[in-house]
Amino acid sequence: MAEHPVQVFIYALIVSCGIFGNALVLWIAADSTRENRYLASSDLILMNIAAANLMISLTRNTLLLTFDAGQSVSFSDVGCRLMMFIWTWLRSASIWVTLSLSLYHFITIRISRTMLGKLSERRKVVMALVVEWVLSLVYASFALPYSSNSKNNSTNNFMVISSTLRPLLGCVWTFPNEVSGLTYAMVSVVIHEAIPISLMVFSNSATLLFLYKHHRKTRDVQFSSSHGNTEWKAAKTILYLILLFIFSWGTHVISVNYYNFKGSPSTRYMLIIARFSASGFVGFYPLVVVSGHSKLRKKMRNILKCGWLNFVQQK
Repeated sequence: MAEHPVQVFIYALIVSCGIFGNALVLWIAADSTRENRYLASSDLILMNIAAANLMISLTRNTLLLTFDAGQSVSFSDVGCRLMMFIWTWLRSASIWVTLSLSLYHFITIRISRTMLGKLSERRKVVMALVVEWVLSLVYASFALPYSSNSKNNSTNNFMVISSTLRPLLGCVWTFPNEVSGLTYAMVSVVIHEAIPISLMVFSNSATLLFLYKHHRKTRDVQFSSSHGNTEWKAAKTILYLILLFIFSWGTHVISVNYYNFKGSPSTRYMLIIARFSASGFVGFYPLVVVSGHSKLRKKMRNILKCGWLNFVQQK
């Protein structure tokens, strides 16, 4: 049965923003790299987050939108294993790559870097990103033997305590017993959600505190103050991203589990909240990045300006 048209319309806007916004961030960053013949480590991390969000939008959110619109969406056992593997992989990678952005800024503001140091730093960032994607791939591989389209899953109630393990579109986790299912879910919550999110909060808070103290010491020095203002803007942008991520994640987990353990027809609205919050970070990430990244914002402004001029000339 189709959801309310207003709900479908709003969700379609979020999904569209997630697809076109993240694709635009990737394209602008890649085009800027081509022009400058240099890719900053921070931009590389931003591109990885945008890539993960874009793939989540294409492989997950578009299917949910189709389902909400009243179309039938179902998978075979093999299809469920494959899709659960992809969804878990992308969700886990998104969490760890987002943490990388916060940790990267936390580390780099404390050290001075030469050009040679920046090249060495970028190699380390690339290696860290590769490790995060590969480990997330290994973690998600449990979905291949332990998921199916069967709805008779006794461990279903335990699986939804983790946003990376939530059953979706008829695809559920089918562990041999409740103990193994609960163990895997709890390990997932601690390692892939609680730890990285705690580190995000700690590293970003420490970065803001460091910049505040540095600003007080160097506010009379023009160059240091200018550099500090740039770092301060970057820290605030990262803080907004982290807050958006935590809000989306927390709202999703709380809503799903509230419905799961106290579910009734009167509390179905919690699933609607969970649906929107699960896609919130993916959809609004491009807006936060562009608003806080001066180079991306300038590039996007030029693109929109050129597009508008071409449109006017054609008229």
